[in-house]
Amino acid sequence: MATHEVSLNITKPIPVGNVDIEIPVRRNGRAFGKVKISKGAIDWMPANKSKTAYYLDWAEFARFMAEHGRPI
Repeated sequence: MATHEVSLNITKPIPVGNVDIEIPVRRNGRAFGKVKISKGAIDWMPANKSKTAYYLDWAEFARFMAEHGRPI
């Protein structure tokens, strides 16, 4: 099974303003992609040098997770 590395250290709430938050994701030590979080949406950008990013606004993300996510 692949090992994923995701790092984000936050000690207090940080409002998301006009600048997106970018979270790099590594898989087995290599770049896998990045998640971008903004006030309006969440994006996934694969690390395969493609210019394609996958975008969901927060309502679409909530529906997608409810339909396809696993409860914890």
